[in-house]
Amino acid sequence: MTFKKSIFFTFVSKVSVSVLGLIMVVLISRNLGAEGRGHLSLFVSSIALVQLFADFGSSSAIINLSYKINQRKLWLSSLIWISGICFLSFGVLQSLRHVPYYIVIPFAAFLFSAINLNQMLLMGNQEVKKRNVSLLIQPASLLILFIGFYFYAEYGVMSYPIALFIALLISFSVSLILVWKFLIKNEGRFTFEPLVLKQGLLVQGAQAVQFFNYRLNFFLIAFFINDAALGLYSNAIVICESIWILGHSIGQIQHVKILNTTDEREQLILTTRLVYVNVLGTGAICVVLAFIPNSFWVLLFSKDFAQMSDLFKYLFPGVMAFSISNIYNHYFHAKSEFKRIFKYNSFGLILGLTSALVLMPLYGIQGACMSWSFGLIISMVFYLLGFKKISLNIFEKN
Repeated sequence: MTFKKSIFFTFVSKVSVSVLGLIMVVLISRNLGAEGRGHLSLFVSSIALVQLFADFGSSSAIINLSYKINQRKLWLSSLIWISGICFLSFGVLQSLRHVPYYIVIPFAAFLFSAINLNQMLLMGNQEVKKRNVSLLIQPASLLILFIGFYFYAEYGVMSYPIALFIALLISFSVSLILVWKFLIKNEGRFTFEPLVLKQGLLVQGAQAVQFFNYRLNFFLIAFFINDAALGLYSNAIVICESIWILGHSIGQIQHVKILNTTDEREQLILTTRLVYVNVLGTGAICVVLAFIPNSFWVLLFSKDFAQMSDLFKYLFPGVMAFSISNIYNHYFHAKSEFKRIFKYNSFGLILGLTSALVLMPLYGIQGACMSWSFGLIISMVFYLLGFKKISLNIFEKN
């Protein structure tokens, strides 16, 4: 598959995932309101928090390592770590029983991480189409199952955690089938591969910082304000994250392209070109969304979400900042510059969190949006400066 086709099909698959996710958000928002949406957002964010640590064993470093190490060994080593973290999370969650459906969280986190591991191995083997198919299974299954449980079985709010768990089981099974041929051909005696954690610590450490940079506000809003405000904020963030589909699609194919390109100048030129493409595409989407009135969001979600458009003006600066840093992030990732990524994301987290603690008490949910953007802008500045410094060194050397 050509470079442009890979980006296109990855973009289409991610758009499809986003659309399915948006339909789910609409159904939950219209039927459960902002408070119900916030309640389930806290549940999903708690799963993501456990998965964050489980993914130290199934990080995107697996893509790089799959070029060098027995893939069966990688897979088994990763699963051991994932299983251990999810088992330990049971003890922590026992003391946090106010978290919705806490008993399901470790199991769901395990399945999410295991699916991610299988998809990373597919990417490492340049099986982009199969990875894209795998991406669609979980949200499609979740939507169908939720509709069945909520509207026909009438399980109410419990429909979501039940549907999510079954959808994850289906998605894991499909991803395992797709990656299985790469696992069985790598036979031999198993020994735990420490590089899984060594590189995973660096990669996922950076991702952990990024996670807190734009997810920590979920927990702060639930604590300082209420579930209804969290529901409104959560929907606004969902829309913003959907804008990043273009950048993520470009970045993942860029990552593989750089791994298969030895010319450093060509890697720099490719990255710079893709930054411009991503900024133009992301900017165009932001302009369109900026002109959508609040009445549309009320019609789409419910009257509880009448402030959606008002929040976007505080969130779009962060969206544009991330459109730049995202492409540079994939460049540094492909070059195994994990410490650099961790450092840049940490600057954004520290300053973003500091601003959240100042702005949220003053401006409420608007302050949360401002701090979210501020953290992403800070990270972007450091990514830009770091890439510029490397570019100057390489071009001077050649």
